[in-house]
Amino acid sequence: MAAGMQRKRHLRWPPVVALVVASAGLFWCVVNPDRSYWIGYALIMVGFFIANLMPIWGPLRRFSERADEFERQQRRDSFLVGLATVAVAAFAGIWLTVGLLAMQVWSALVAQQELTAFAFYMMALFSAVPTLHASWHTRPLNDED
Repeated sequence: MAAGMQRKRHLRWPPVVALVVASAGLFWCVVNPDRSYWIGYALIMVGFFIANLMPIWGPLRRFSERADEFERQQRRDSFLVGLATVAVAAFAGIWLTVGLLAMQVWSALVAQQELTAFAFYMMALFSAVPTLHASWHTRPLNDED
């Protein structure tokens, strides 16, 4: 790692864990908006923390590193899937928030808390989904390869 030539690994299960924990936290926040809101927010933060570690050790190279055309295509496809996932989640989350505000189920303060939690959830999605896509889309190399 000190030389800057770290080996990229296929991280198949850590992004899944990050997404499951963050999704459970978001579900908790939506179901329990008034009481014990901090439990869901803490779960989202744990998933967000795990997801932010994925680009460091994951299979995708950074934009500043030299990459061949396969790695560039893999990075492009993975980020496109990540952006599509975030767009679908944003569409669903914003309409859910607007609908619950219109039906007066949530107050403005609760909607503000939910949107804050949802913003961190979308950042966790954008950090974990590209690594998840790249890890499951390709076959890991053996130590001899």
